[in-house]
Amino acid sequence: MKKLHVLYDAKCELCRRVRVWLQGQPAFVPLAFVPLQNPELEERFPGITALEPARQILVVADSGEVWRGADAWIMCLWALREYRAWSQRLAGPLLRPFAMRVCDMVSRNRHRFSQWFLRTGTQEIADTLAAQESTQAAHLCDAGCRPA
Repeated sequence: MKKLHVLYDAKCELCRRVRVWLQGQPAFVPLAFVPLQNPELEERFPGITALEPARQILVVADSGEVWRGADAWIMCLWALREYRAWSQRLAGPLLRPFAMRVCDMVSRNRHRFSQWFLRTGTQEIADTLAAQESTQAAHLCDAGCRPA
């Protein structure tokens, strides 16, 4: 394997920022970034749309392997010099379930996270998070539980 192709949503601010971060990292295996909006995507990677690349990150090796979701993130980290050890930890049996949950949560909410990046002040982000926390606490109370 000489190169990993990272398929990302060029319309998503979170995806664009993660791309910039990944590009800035020293790598053992170079990462090439391919926007989902590329009109030649299916031509370049036949059958790729069947894997629903807009739902979760996809990584395609030049040797043909494909990873999706948490496995794709782990492969991105594996390619980086400073994060290979972390990729191996996250791929292990203890942390892989955690990595899968985090990746799924981020993927489902990436457009919401993108809006946070586009806002001008941290106070607006803090207010949004506080409102979400209050809503979650209210749901706990409605269910007969007490918030921590």
